[in-house]
Amino acid sequence: MHRLLSSASVGLVVIVFAIVGCGGGTGNATAATGGTSAPPPAPAASDAGGSSSGGQAASAAPQTSPGSAGGTAVTCSQLTKADVQPVLVDPITTVTVTAAGIDGEGQQCVFGTASSFDVDVLVLSGDEATSGYAQETQGMTTPVSVPGIGDKAARDTGDDQPDAIKGDVFCAVSLGTDEGVPGVAALEDAAGGTSNIGEAANGIIAAALGTLCNRIYGSGNTTPDLSGLGSAAASPTSP
Repeated sequence: MHRLLSSASVGLVVIVFAIVGCGGGTGNATAATGGTSAPPPAPAASDAGGSSSGGQAASAAPQTSPGSAGGTAVTCSQLTKADVQPVLVDPITTVTVTAAGIDGEGQQCVFGTASSFDVDVLVLSGDEATSGYAQETQGMTTPVSVPGIGDKAARDTGDDQPDAIKGDVFCAVSLGTDEGVPGVAALEDAAGGTSNIGEAANGIIAAALGTLCNRIYGSGNTTPDLSGLGSAAASPTSP
């Protein structure tokens, strides 16, 4: 499920997602409010949260990396389809970009597939970023640190979508549905067809998604690693 920070939860933060075919998903903070909502502003035009838009949407035509819609202070342009593909089972076919933030200083970048599987990356700068991160983490039931992402990053317990901040740049990564991540379908089968894949698996997925934020920050690990999900399937409910 797309996470997103509603304009109310982030205060002045307002954004709108322009996304095609976003499916229902897991429950972490995604481009919406933290954990159960999604990080900052409104996520993609689908269930990423949805609020009022903070800028114009860029062309949804297939492209290799995000365009220049909005992003006067910070963008997702450091990410390419090749960077994001490792965290998705289906091939990425579109990259859709919308401006984010009150003055369009940030971006919402949606890497979409032909199915409902997609990855939303939201970036904000300045006061909206710092207040957005605070709101997201405060809104989590039981925040869990995601090491190695930005200055600090967190996810909610039972969720696998991280909110991060480095300096005054906020970055949130959300999923259209967890089943789009390699290895998760097997975990859900092992969990009796439920999304109770366990905290070990949630931590692995959050760390992998967080590497996308590190690409934007220009520091830290930028190689997603989901290899641990294989062993996590043996004990889906273990912490």
